[in-house]
Amino acid sequence: MPERENPYRSDIPGAGPFVGRAGELAQLASSLRTGRRAIAAVMGGRGMGKTALAIELQKRLTADGTKVVHLVRRPSRDAAAFLSQLASILGLPLDPILPVESIVEAVGALDCSRVVLLLDEIDGLIASDAGRDLLENLRAAYEQLGGRLGVVIFGGSRLRDLLSSEVSPFLRTAQWVPLLGLSLAETAALLREPLDLAIPDPLVEAVWEQTGGHPLLLQMLMERAISLAPDATQLHEALRGLAEEQLAATLFPIWWDNLTPRGQSIYRTLIGLRRPLESRDWAVTFGNGPDAVVEVLKTTGVARTDGGQLLPRCSLFRVWLEQNHPFAEASSHATHPVSSDAPLDVLGAHPFEQLVVSCVARWARATVEFPTWHLRLPQAAGNARLLPEQHFQLCLLTSLLQHDLVAEPESLSSGRGRADVKVRWSSDRGRRACIEVKVWGGTGYKDVVEQVLGYAVPGDEFACVVMVDRQSRPLHESYREECLRAGTLGEIVWPGGEGPRSRGVYPAFITRHPQPSGGDLRVHHILVQLPPDGAP
Repeated sequence: MPERENPYRSDIPGAGPFVGRAGELAQLASSLRTGRRAIAAVMGGRGMGKTALAIELQKRLTADGTKVVHLVRRPSRDAAAFLSQLASILGLPLDPILPVESIVEAVGALDCSRVVLLLDEIDGLIASDAGRDLLENLRAAYEQLGGRLGVVIFGGSRLRDLLSSEVSPFLRTAQWVPLLGLSLAETAALLREPLDLAIPDPLVEAVWEQTGGHPLLLQMLMERAISLAPDATQLHEALRGLAEEQLAATLFPIWWDNLTPRGQSIYRTLIGLRRPLESRDWAVTFGNGPDAVVEVLKTTGVARTDGGQLLPRCSLFRVWLEQNHPFAEASSHATHPVSSDAPLDVLGAHPFEQLVVSCVARWARATVEFPTWHLRLPQAAGNARLLPEQHFQLCLLTSLLQHDLVAEPESLSSGRGRADVKVRWSSDRGRRACIEVKVWGGTGYKDVVEQVLGYAVPGDEFACVVMVDRQSRPLHESYREECLRAGTLGEIVWPGGEGPRSRGVYPAFITRHPQPSGGDLRVHHILVQLPPDGAP
């Protein structure tokens, strides 16, 4: 198949075949044609098809000669320079002192029913206060012109944050249009229709699972497959082989960075669950306010919702993540979500216990993944390089307060015991738990279990011990021997055998301790082992 017949392009945004987006196109085109709700914001991750949508929207609107449509592919990052761009587009100078009035005057002077501005890659401009102010001026001009001006902005995964970072009515006025991965039917059309290829359904489904329906990934696979296959009969094998290759070494790091630390943590938790997650469980699993972060995952192409259930998608990205940001390796500081290893349901744990242990486990995982924030600046050996225990207590306290929990530090605690952190469930203050944080080898680390048992009061069902370490040897063996006293202090109920199934599992141990008041107290032992000195 000659190269000139290859219609797929991944090097130029919007240059490849345009498939799908019928709903988004109809919604935007109808608004811009009528002048009603003719202001919108479109968000999508890198390669999700924002530029292609803007180009197609321009084509459809330009066919109606009563409108003047301007597509600005990359607005200037400088607000004053962008105002000059607008002046050039509208054909009249714009007053930087009275921008709204001058925009209204310039649009009113044009001999057309409506002016439409399509502003692609708006992120750089509105990252500044001046840029957001100018966008607000456009919104105000839109309102004053009563339908003679239409504005659609296109931005990446940070668009909602950028538009919400200041008190602004833009999102209260504008339509919000998130771009998601293509459906299976749309993916089939993109693979088959440009060259009228007879690609079988099973292969289409395999490619869709590999790419998550991400438009740019699909373009990359097809571009390479058609270039490699001498004729159409060999295309299937070429495409099947490429679906297993890593073709996005430059794309996936951008996705990962754009997810932000919270999005990265949520994605890892999601793939660790190994099951769909109902929307009603998002806040309990991910913490307060998960909707905006889930939307970022979806518009990046690494997650999707189906019938109210959240699922990970794009197998190629997951493989890249496991290779470049490993989190399930059997090393001394590997990490796993608590829900995939600790059988809290089997142990009869209350939802409050599941929430607290899950929150502490995610904090522990983040501490291991970003150890720099927890180290002293001067050079030191081993745990002498760690910040004091109070630092870890404060960090954990801050993390717990992001969830549906009431947490208080030692200095504010009252009544029996002075645990490092006490946690209560906001919906039932009668449920509480104690958390004790220690640095290995510090004061009282050998007695940490006895301390947390002493802090428990009748009615407590569980407690947590967090031990932080920065040594090269595995911590769990020494911890079991020195802190659990070879099994004489409580009964290890999880895991079975001589040690945890993986050295970095959170929690490493779960023990059961009879209480004088009757019943048992379950203690979750969470070992936070940072990389040893010299490790990144």
